[in-house]
Amino acid sequence: MFTYLDVFKKNFYRNKGQKLLLRGRPEQAYPYLEAALMMDIDPHNMYNLALAFLAMQKYDEAEAFLTKIVERAPDNALAVLTLSDLYTQRRDWDKALEIMDRLCKAYPNNPVYKKYLLVISDPKRRENYIKAKELLNKGQKDILSGNVDAAYNSLKQAVKLDPENPYIHNNLGSICLRAKNDPKKAFEHFHKAYQLNPNSKAFKENLEKTRKLIAN
Repeated sequence: MFTYLDVFKKNFYRNKGQKLLLRGRPEQAYPYLEAALMMDIDPHNMYNLALAFLAMQKYDEAEAFLTKIVERAPDNALAVLTLSDLYTQRRDWDKALEIMDRLCKAYPNNPVYKKYLLVISDPKRRENYIKAKELLNKGQKDILSGNVDAAYNSLKQAVKLDPENPYIHNNLGSICLRAKNDPKKAFEHFHKAYQLNPNSKAFKENLEKTRKLIAN
């Protein structure tokens, strides 16, 4: 039975880990997410830890957690989609396509799933998708190491390969705002990121902050 302190610690570990993940710091997020999972083995905590492993390109560990989630809750569409994306990054096309085909049949009116299935069904588009993700990961590591110019160049290459990836646009917006001192260009990228993923609170906040900055 959880005490109030246990619940507080579990939520603290989870929230801290999630924030670090969103900032592109999976190595730092990992111990917090692992601590949350040790306190409560629920699908949410398992999924967060899988995302950390995926960001660190530890595919076997990520696959193990995602597979467990899908086995327990086959209707967990987010976990199923992430598992398909993992297979895509490993270029295991048969598994990725099989999962996405099943997901699209279960949710025939979901435009995101249809779009992703089209991407991984096309050899050229899926290679561009993977290369863009690799450049995004490189850019995030360069940002953390303080090599902003290298990060900017990687992200500019990435956005050409996958112009509809909101995370690439968001990172480019951050660099344009903080390092390039170009709020108007930052606004363009933040606006595009928000258009592509209007459910992201972080993208919306970046967009509104930049809008106010330009107005002032």
